[in-house]
Amino acid sequence: MGATRNSVANKAGVSSATVSRVYNNPGKVSPSLAKRVLEAARELGYEPNSAAATLRRSGTGTIAFVQFRKEERPYYWGNLDSFDWFFGRAIKGVQEVLAKSSWQMRFYTVETQRELEAIAMRCDGILAYDVDTQEEEALFSSISIPYVLAHHLAGNTETESCVRTDNRYGGTLQAQYLRDCGVLRPLYITGYLESVVPHADRLAGFKEYYPDALVLSTEIGETCAMESLAQRVQELVDTKTIDGIAAVNDIALFSLLLRIKTDLPKVGYDASPLFGVYPAPIASIDIQSGELYRRAAEKLLGLLAGNRPDCTTVLPKLVRSLLQ
Repeated sequence: MGATRNSVANKAGVSSATVSRVYNNPGKVSPSLAKRVLEAARELGYEPNSAAATLRRSGTGTIAFVQFRKEERPYYWGNLDSFDWFFGRAIKGVQEVLAKSSWQMRFYTVETQRELEAIAMRCDGILAYDVDTQEEEALFSSISIPYVLAHHLAGNTETESCVRTDNRYGGTLQAQYLRDCGVLRPLYITGYLESVVPHADRLAGFKEYYPDALVLSTEIGETCAMESLAQRVQELVDTKTIDGIAAVNDIALFSLLLRIKTDLPKVGYDASPLFGVYPAPIASIDIQSGELYRRAAEKLLGLLAGNRPDCTTVLPKLVRSLLQ
């Protein structure tokens, strides 16, 4: 006879209900206790029976991972190939949680409320990827099953179940890094400030420390636009008009650095793979996408178990290249 939930509970010295919570509602179990249960399960070769759990719940046993079509936007970072790594980190965070549960996940891409409602009829809960507009958030007004929204939500969102990053705080971290480097006259490179709220939030946080910072806007991702920007920035560097550079994301910063010569302090945003291999000292802001979506998955499992968690904010952190 194979290992059972009760045999795992006996080996770990916990109740059977605690074993169930570790797999189906990990947010309600302390990390040390969860580790003990999972170690016992691994030693005994125990795997949760997702089919049986589904029958007990009278549900589908499926969680939907939903993202929105955003091809019509003049700029959306998620449509750029250079950001595919970000999606991978997010999925890894979700997988770390669901792999320890009896839930399975299916992927969907939607555009309308009708499409979202159709998905809600085929699953038990929804984890929504990169909800970043009020219009997208409003699509969930008719959804009756549990759902969690992530990650670029506005700070005043009324949705009780969301996990978001604090872009304004990330901007302040960029400013603090440059200030610690002795920068007095920074340049901040951004773009699409009117249409991309996170960009505006990052700049606002940066200007809390540098209210008079020089700001240049460009069409991020467009080669022609970056060429003209690079000429302008090189002039600012050569004339010592600026003594430090910050950018709204790594792709904008590295597109610039490939075209200019400078050893000024510089900081990007997103902690992309590009940041990790740059051959000179540099810093970036890590929004911790893996942790953010791990928290989102835990929150959704909590909702499915009947808990009513509040909004969660995962704070970004400053990271430096290994060369520093």
